[in-house]
Amino acid sequence: MRPLELDDTRRAILASPGHVLIEGGPGCGKTTIALLKALQELDSLQDEQRVLFLSFSRAAVRQITDRMDGLLGRTARQRLEVRTFHAFFLELVRSHSRLLTGRPASFVTPDRERELRADFGGDKEAWAAETQRRGDEEGTYVFDLLAGTAASLLEGSAAVRDLYSNIYPLVIVDEFQDTNIDQWRAVKALSATSTVICLADPDQRIFGHLPGVDEERIDHAVAHLTPARFDLSQDNHRSPEGGLLGYANAVLRNTPTPIPDGIRTLTYSQRWGAVSPEVRTHQTVIALQSHLRSKLGREPTLAVLATTNHLVGKISETISVENVTTHGMLPPVQHDLHWDPELTAAAGFVVASLLEWPALPRLEALVRTLRAVADYYRTKFTKGTSGAKAKIQTVERAVTALTNGKPPRGKTAPAIAAAYDAGLKFVGQPVNDWQEARARLQGSKELDELFKQVRMLRLLNATDQLALTLAQAWDGATAYTDAAAAMRRALANAQLTTSEQNASPVALMNMHRSKGKEFDGVIIVEGAFHSRLLEPDWDPERTRNNRRLLRVAITRARHMVFFVRPEDALRLTPPT
Repeated sequence: MRPLELDDTRRAILASPGHVLIEGGPGCGKTTIALLKALQELDSLQDEQRVLFLSFSRAAVRQITDRMDGLLGRTARQRLEVRTFHAFFLELVRSHSRLLTGRPASFVTPDRERELRADFGGDKEAWAAETQRRGDEEGTYVFDLLAGTAASLLEGSAAVRDLYSNIYPLVIVDEFQDTNIDQWRAVKALSATSTVICLADPDQRIFGHLPGVDEERIDHAVAHLTPARFDLSQDNHRSPEGGLLGYANAVLRNTPTPIPDGIRTLTYSQRWGAVSPEVRTHQTVIALQSHLRSKLGREPTLAVLATTNHLVGKISETISVENVTTHGMLPPVQHDLHWDPELTAAAGFVVASLLEWPALPRLEALVRTLRAVADYYRTKFTKGTSGAKAKIQTVERAVTALTNGKPPRGKTAPAIAAAYDAGLKFVGQPVNDWQEARARLQGSKELDELFKQVRMLRLLNATDQLALTLAQAWDGATAYTDAAAAMRRALANAQLTTSEQNASPVALMNMHRSKGKEFDGVIIVEGAFHSRLLEPDWDPERTRNNRRLLRVAITRARHMVFFVRPEDALRLTPPT
């Protein structure tokens, strides 16, 4: 990124004494000027005080932390806390929830929350009432309840509010346009005694489908905070030479524009025997890596983005191996896969339950594993797979039959029982023992599905932590004690506290997950059927949302964007 010059607008931001709202698009310098303002304010803080920088994702936290390294010295960096909303609210609720319930807080991990929610059959109101009851009566909180609980503590207790405002007299809120009502309540409560800086881009509001996210949130901030308001939307320091921001804005607004040099489109045919979109993407990754490596004189960072996790997974499988085309052999591409891991984690809990078998009576071992299988399908049900409900019921009936001393019906429960009866011997080496347990997932379509899912567990970037967790669970003789519960805790902790590491220069993810990240080059892949970038304009609101998402995806790139699209894809902009 080129050094930012302090123009009149930026000097005015630094001189502004109260609440501030900074608006602008990707690469305009919102984060940089906010960090410079934080640096300026540090001199006036007492030793125990800090500046708080709140963002939505661990990826965004990592980006901000990297930006700090180039702007702030070591002492200043230590006094600026960059945290996700979830992590900040978790600490606040854990520390002060006794004020609301009279008892210490406990938390339901996200995977367990999805399983519990499935038992409410999709009744969102009933589930919301149940989570509220758990919080109010038991002091047990699901993650979606953290923001509202934290906001209630800040609103209802002057002592709590004053404590946090004293620790954090300056609060910077990233991606403010996407705050939901509870996050806004918390920020609003802190604003009574802390100075708040809001960073916002109205055109990047891509989470409007989530409960409580309001397209008028910026107006709410203007009305309540009466901030000094600054517009940096005309600036672009991320990709100033490639025409990417201008093209992204044209896609957003569906206006004619020439195709800039930084945008290329490759197509593929849907005819039988033609090159698949996944292989075409493999070709594109190799070509773009080579082009940017030559242009930049270093190893470039690339992102491959798609609209659905399913397509992202298929691309990952394809580029992980050699592919032979008419133009030659494509070597495997080492990459990181950033995706929604819930199903894979749920399948992992089934394998972990098998690691407990040698130390358990037969009935208890089988019931634990079958309930883990049912929980996997509960997770699948919450993701919209209606057929999963019947599988849950089948497994629960098998549990009832076993408990009553009767033989279970179907194929899954008998296959699991046969695996137990055949015996499992472990040696205390987590990797080998895991593979041994995983190999027992066979004998039914359901177990075959679990086996395929759990093979993807290596892609959750937590394998070392899981191996250590299992090593600690080894009883020293025959089994892993409470392995499933230990694994569940380890994955939940990793989700909240582990920074995303860009170990590989190539990253795969869906377009929503790309928000807050930057790469030298971006490849946007459109599927032929259920993962189109644009559909015929029969739903204007959906089309607007898709165009916002496309703008986010395009503007992740610093130098070049490649599209991989079917031949019949709709144009992204009208002809000039």
